[in-house]
Amino acid sequence: MADMDLARDLEQALGQFLLRRNRAALYDAALDDAPDGVDRRTYSVLSGLARLGPQTSAQLAEEVGIDRSGASRYADRLEKVGLLERSPDPRDRRATLLSLTPAGKETAAQVHENLARHLDSLIADLPEDRAQALIDGLRMLTDAPDR
Repeated sequence: MADMDLARDLEQALGQFLLRRNRAALYDAALDDAPDGVDRRTYSVLSGLARLGPQTSAQLAEEVGIDRSGASRYADRLEKVGLLERSPDPRDRRATLLSLTPAGKETAAQVHENLARHLDSLIADLPEDRAQALIDGLRMLTDAPDR
């Protein structure tokens, strides 16, 4: 078992990381030069679809941690600016799939590149082995089978 003092330190660090203001700072960096319609609210839909592929509003809402009505509302905004499209779900005729258009995929790639550049600036002074340990630690936490 890990040292409980380290576990408490990790709990505190994760709590700080997950604060809205810290997420907002990451979103702001990612959204630098983003096109109209892409903002802090629509970011989770754009990014979620880029990572997960086509999803129903309910599936996407569950995966990215927003309510279903929010997912639909933000999808509407992205659809209006040509970044998202809706299509019938071939597995369920009652459902609609949300997916990114080619412009949406390009925008998502740009947003993710902006975030990567920002994160690079945050870890630039870390020795490579410490930066890799940070990445490995985050992957270990998110890939844990009993999360």
